[in-house]
Amino acid sequence: MKTIKRFLGLSIMAGMATLVLSCGGSSDDGGGGFSGPSTGTFVKAKTAGANFLAEGQYANGGFASGNLVLQGISMTGKSINIQLYCNDGTIDVASYNANDTQNSDAYVASLSYIEINTSTMTSITYSSLFCENANGSIEITTSNSDKIEGTFSFIGKEVRENDDCSGGTKNITNGSFRYEF
Repeated sequence: MKTIKRFLGLSIMAGMATLVLSCGGSSDDGGGGFSGPSTGTFVKAKTAGANFLAEGQYANGGFASGNLVLQGISMTGKSINIQLYCNDGTIDVASYNANDTQNSDAYVASLSYIEINTSTMTSITYSSLFCENANGSIEITTSNSDKIEGTFSFIGKEVRENDDCSGGTKNITNGSFRYEF
C-alpha cells in the first residue's frame, strides 16, 4: 500500500507542476462562505486562511471506472489536487478517509496542495496521505451521470525527500468541488 501511495504522490507532484507552468490567468477569487459557481467544473477552498477558486480552464480532471482525478490551479503557483480511486468501479455518495491510516481495500483517496515559487521554480507539496500527523476526508454529495460533487478538507504535511515527515503543515478548509462530464 505504501508503494501505491508513494507512486500516487509523485504522480500528483509531476502533473501539478506541469499544469501550473503551462497555463495562464488568475483564479484566486473564491473560498470561505462562497458556494462556488452554479455550473461547470471547479475546485474551491480556504488554503491557510486565503481564498482559492479554480474554474473554467483552471479546473480539470477525469473520471473513468470509478476513478476521479480533479485539479484546480492558479497562476500564482498554487494548486489543489483531489484523487479518489474506487476498486469496485463506482463512486458512491459517502465519506472517504484520505490519510495515512486508511486501511480500505475498496478505495484509495488523496488530497494535496502544492505551492510553486514562480521566481525560483521550487515547490512545496503538502499531502494528506503520507505522514501520520496529516489527515483528510472527501465527502461525495452527488454522483450521477452528469457530475460528481462533494466537499473536502485536510491538514497536509509537507512531503520531503526520504519521507522524513519533518516539514510544515498546511490547513485546507471549506473545500468543495464539482466535476461535470
